[in-house]
Amino acid sequence: MFKQFISKIPGADVFMVSSFLTFLTFFVLVGLYLLLVDKTYIRRMGNLPLDESSTD
Repeated sequence: MFKQFISKIPGADVFMVSSFLTFLTFFVLVGLYLLLVDKTYIRRMGNLPLDESSTD
């Protein structure tokens, strides 16, 4: 059913490929960021809501 629906829309293949590439690029960039970011920064941000010494 989905294949018949997509085949009737002109340019749907370009839309699907561009959506996939956008999705893939976003998650690759987020993965690289998580691998390269300083681990103490992540730990500090994770404990931030629980830290009572911080002031707003």
